[in-house]
Amino acid sequence: MRKYIAAEIKATFKRKITFQYTMGIFILCLLANFAMIAFRKIYGTNDGSYANNLIGFAPQFFFIPYYSTIFIADIVFGKEYPNPHIKTGITNGLSRMKLYLGKLLSAFVIGAFFLIIAIVAFLGITFLFLAADGSIVLYTITDFCQIALFAVPLWIAGVSIGNMSLFLVKKKRDAYLIFIGLVVIIPRIIIWLASEAIAFWPCKVLRDYVLLTPRFKDLPFYATRNLTQIIVLSVIFTIVSSIIGLYAFQKKEI
Repeated sequence: MRKYIAAEIKATFKRKITFQYTMGIFILCLLANFAMIAFRKIYGTNDGSYANNLIGFAPQFFFIPYYSTIFIADIVFGKEYPNPHIKTGITNGLSRMKLYLGKLLSAFVIGAFFLIIAIVAFLGITFLFLAADGSIVLYTITDFCQIALFAVPLWIAGVSIGNMSLFLVKKKRDAYLIFIGLVVIIPRIIIWLASEAIAFWPCKVLRDYVLLTPRFKDLPFYATRNLTQIIVLSVIFTIVSSIIGLYAFQKKEI
């Protein structure tokens, strides 16, 4: 199985979409800095236009990498639906469970690669464009990295949900619709019903203790950096989604 995972990761780095995803990371980092520079040009340098303000505001956009976890899973998934009947030197003797877990673990590795690239690119580009104001200190960087690390378990759960979605159906369009429904539409409905205007208590319980959402700031346990709850919920979502995806793959006729 280790050879299979290594082969999947190697194949992933050869795909054009991997390069495109990486370029997308750099473009978003550049756009964030250009937006701050434009803000300075219009309003001048004030308390909200320093480099440390940009770094401190960045976690508000952590929903972007969460939404993109389906792309990470898809990059590893490849163009063809995994066929356990096709035997190669790598897949020969591998069960459907190993094929499923191999894709999932490979997606975790690729996700870690993109995470490192994103953090280094964002901090590096921000330092290059805005560090002249002298506001970037060690605490700014360490606090940002800590917040990013707190989000890692949630991103892992997102990759797992994306992987499950791809194994549930053979058409990727349907897989993306399932993912959008699970991580975007349903959480937004729950948060809306849990709002003060409606205050539907079952949804308030779900929001406070169960829900995962790409808008991490809407999660009380993330806002308070409750690492225990973050890890426990992420592990539960990862395991449950993996069980569902594997069960569907086991039952599917190929």
